[in-house]
Formats: sequence, C-alpha cells, structure tokens
Amino acid sequence: MAQPFPRQRSHQLQVIHRAFGYALNPGHLHLLPTTDLPAAFPHVEAPRFHYGDRLRWIPYGNATDWGLVIGRFYSYAPHSRRWQWCYLIWLDPASPSAAWIRADIAWEDDLEPLDEEPTR
Repeated sequence: MAQPFPRQRSHQLQVIHRAFGYALNPGHLHLLPTTDLPAAFPHVEAPRFHYGDRLRWIPYGNATDWGLVIGRFYSYAPHSRRWQWCYLIWLDPASPSAAWIRADIAWEDDLEPLDEEPTR
C-alpha cells in the first residue's frame, strides 16, 4: 500500500514549492492523458519519411544537423501529448554534431527533407 503524502514537507519539498509554486503532492499533479496505445494500433498514420531519406532538423538558427533515416518507431511523444513517428538518423560526417555522435533520434515534426547538399 502506498504511503500517504506527508503533511509536513521536507526542506527539499519546501524549496521546490517556493521555487516552482507547487508541492509534489500527487493530489495536485496535472496528469497527462493516457499513454495507452492508440485504439487503431497498428493501423496508424503512415510515416512521412522512409528508410534512406535524407533529412535535416528544422533549423532554429544557423546550424542544423542532417543525415539518413536508418530506422523509425511509433512512440508516445510527451511534448505533444500524442503518439507519433520518431526517426533514427545516421548523421552525415559533415553534420555539426557528427564530431561527437554518429546517430540521433528526432520526432517527425522536427524534421524536413534535405533538398540540397548542405554547405560544409
């Protein structure tokens, strides 16, 4: 049986409450919608991108990464509170992040087709 939330908060919870304006009281949490598989699973929307597609992250400044789709999976995306496609991208050797990572994942909404060869 779960222990009830203590009436007297610890010092750490008091600090959190003052800093963020809420206590970590389960009764006060705003719970996310269910993360259960969609009712129509596995018949979900088709992925926009396919294996071998050259993609880049939608740029929010000057630099962005790009590469090839080498995998994808359907997963719950907490930032959008819905299920969507997530892609495994093998970074191009000239991509800015390729100096420290070979592959990365990205949500479908964060990617766009790479129409031209990026400047190196």
